[in-house]
Order: sequence, then structure tokens, then C-alpha cells
Amino acid sequence: MSEELKRELAPKFPSGRIGRPEDAARLVAFLASDEAAWITGQTIHSDGGFFRS
Repeated sequence: MSEELKRELAPKFPSGRIGRPEDAARLVAFLASDEAAWITGQTIHSDGGFFRS
């Protein structure tokens, strides 16, 4: 992804930055842990709150 595109997209995220692989990895690690044992059949949006318009 070009730096120009990153600068254009970053304001569309509440955190002001593009997602990184470790952001998704934390969700995967949680879902694979015992802490998530009670979670079944859910749709989890992992888009960083991206504002589409």
C-alpha cells in the first residue's frame, strides 16, 4: 500500500491509523484462548471502526 493511500485512509479510522497484522492476530489469539470458550456462531467485525462513505 502506498504512503499516499495510507495518508488518505488513516482519517477514516478512529485510531487515525491503518490496521496492522498484529491487530488481527490479537483477535485470533483471543478467540483461540479459553477466555473465548463461550463465544459461538458470531460475526465479529475487525475493521478498526473504518468509516465508509
